[in-house]
Amino acid sequence: MITLNRLKGKEKINTLFRKGTIHRTKLLLLKVLMTSDEENRLYAGVSVPKKFFTRAVDRNQIKRQLRIALKTLEKEIPFSGSCMLIYNGQKTPTTQKLIVELKIILEKYS
Repeated sequence: MITLNRLKGKEKINTLFRKGTIHRTKLLLLKVLMTSDEENRLYAGVSVPKKFFTRAVDRNQIKRQLRIALKTLEKEIPFSGSCMLIYNGQKTPTTQKLIVELKIILEKYS
């Protein structure tokens, strides 16, 4: 079983963006860097670009929804390492829609 932790540190994030693989759906972009460690830890970060959501209130709400989607699908995540979940839609989504999109991305790893 994988434990979900927050992705912290400039070095870890830079390594993820340099060496990670990208998977996309209509609304989400998932950047993943898998590790071969025996530890079942996943370091996850969420991001919402300022380009489409200029108000911080809207960005923070979507970030909370992304974290909820990750928490609900925590047992279905088939990899360990680090990942960054980025929302690329232009409208505020529902949490259910984000969960469905995240399931689609995670099926590619099964």
